[in-house]
Amino acid sequence: MSQSSMENDLPMICPSLRVYENEELELLKPQSLLNDDQKKALSIIKKQNVAYELNSVPISPNFWDLNPNNSLFDIYRDILDKNNLKNLEENLDKVVNNQSTILYDSKNAETKEFKNYKKYRTAYEETINNIASHLELFDGLDNDEEKNNWNDKLVSLNNLKELAFSEWKIKGSKDLIEKELGRINKTSDADLYLAMAQNAKNIFDAAEKTDVINNSSIHDINFIPYDFMENESGWNSMRIEKTELDKLFQEAKTANENLPAEILSIDYDESIIEAVELDYSFVHLKRNWFNKNFMMSDWFEWNETKKISDGQTISNDFKLPAFPKTMILIKNLKIVLNSSITNDTVNNPNQLIYFGPLIMKQQLFVNKNNNQKFLKAVTNVRTIKSDQLNTLTRKTAIAENTKSSVQNDFIEKSAVQPEAESLKATPNVAFNNTINMNVLNSARNLRPVTTIITPQPQPIKPVQPNPVAPIKIPGIFIPITYPVQPTGANVQFKVFDKINNDPVYKCSISIKGTNNSRIFEIETNEIGIISQVIPIGEYSIELRIDDYAVLNQNFSVANTTPLNLEYRLQREEVKFKSFFLIGMICERMPKIPIY
Repeated sequence: MSQSSMENDLPMICPSLRVYENEELELLKPQSLLNDDQKKALSIIKKQNVAYELNSVPISPNFWDLNPNNSLFDIYRDILDKNNLKNLEENLDKVVNNQSTILYDSKNAETKEFKNYKKYRTAYEETINNIASHLELFDGLDNDEEKNNWNDKLVSLNNLKELAFSEWKIKGSKDLIEKELGRINKTSDADLYLAMAQNAKNIFDAAEKTDVINNSSIHDINFIPYDFMENESGWNSMRIEKTELDKLFQEAKTANENLPAEILSIDYDESIIEAVELDYSFVHLKRNWFNKNFMMSDWFEWNETKKISDGQTISNDFKLPAFPKTMILIKNLKIVLNSSITNDTVNNPNQLIYFGPLIMKQQLFVNKNNNQKFLKAVTNVRTIKSDQLNTLTRKTAIAENTKSSVQNDFIEKSAVQPEAESLKATPNVAFNNTINMNVLNSARNLRPVTTIITPQPQPIKPVQPNPVAPIKIPGIFIPITYPVQPTGANVQFKVFDKINNDPVYKCSISIKGTNNSRIFEIETNEIGIISQVIPIGEYSIELRIDDYAVLNQNFSVANTTPLNLEYRLQREEVKFKSFFLIGMICERMPKIPIY
């Protein structure tokens, strides 16, 4: 018997902490839910890559990450093609053609044995009914004589029942007929399985064959809640205080999580951080083309060398040990800082601001309600994936100090932890250079309230970190290593509404060097203005905010003379939202085949 779905839910961390914009996830919705014709056209080009990522099958009991080379639909297609459906169908056809001669004669009339079976079974059932009726009379008896008579009759009725059963067994050919009925019922069960398995294959084939017309519905994913991108449906807020962050990191060092010893040996100095605030959501993934039930039938056959699942082990030794079921997403991440931090500390063009694998905006924000100072994460996917950021992360001191002892060892195959297959795409260095376990382990607070039991075939020994000297990382502000510090100019950016000239508040500005590797991520204030020291060079600039069309332009900083740049945005119905994928809840498959 298979275990319940909840017992097999496995929360897994996503070490690379991927970021998706709402327009990317919207592409995965079924075409019927996309009202924008332009999005439908874009989805033909883009959705396949995102679908392959979110359908990555885990090969580790603790980590889930994007692995397009190990996708659910490729595995599922292979299972449908190799599960001996054709042989089963041929055998069933032979059974159907070979009609029972025990139950029916050559004229399709009931045999004498079958008639006697039904006759004596009916007689036996009548004796059972007589006993049941007699038992109901007991409560109405008034004296001992009536009770004695009642008891004598009960004995007589039981004797008649035993006699009727004997006649049914001998004269009614009970064993012979029921054996034949069992064979026929078993054939019916097999027929039901065949229909279910064939239906699963037909649905999958139809989904694959609609690639051009309907944008391959095999790549569709129904999100629950379906509107998590448009509003706050399914979202919850969380604040993690500094003391709890420290506690989580210490727990990670001793917990049975199979975390690499090189990561746990890092001693993080984040004394300037007061708290972390974020919104989180569990978004369920429903696939209309995927049906695991037919694989759990007694009739399912699998004769390939690589087994599908043993019901316990999550590794690359099995074809489908588990499948991704629920995304763990976060948004609106804020790093609350100590009040002593100044704007000059943050707004330094010659540094990057790290929070674990995240890059933060080079701007200090202040909450007007409580005067708390905080940082925001860079959420522009184009910036995160840019060559400029890739180059800068290689030049930061943290990359130089930890590359040999952390990054390389982290991606090597551990003796207790199987390694995921290499991705088709080049990994983003911005996500690989630093890993902050305070961030990663905060995902443990995002598990569902219901206790999840994940039985293991045998106890796993806690990871014992190697005795290496701790790597001291001096805070989150990491200098960029330059042979000669470049000079720059103070550039003031002004952003206004193109129609009414109103200042645009909280407009995200992404700046990337076109003849250098510099990047800057900042936002406008209440009067639509923000200043930033920009080194001499050529730059592209992208301005984005909800309800305005994206504006892309270029500008130059020729010398150190202060520069004023003004931009006007055109109104447009558009929303820009980004979500960090910090983990995935995967459902462990039962033992398949079940025999």
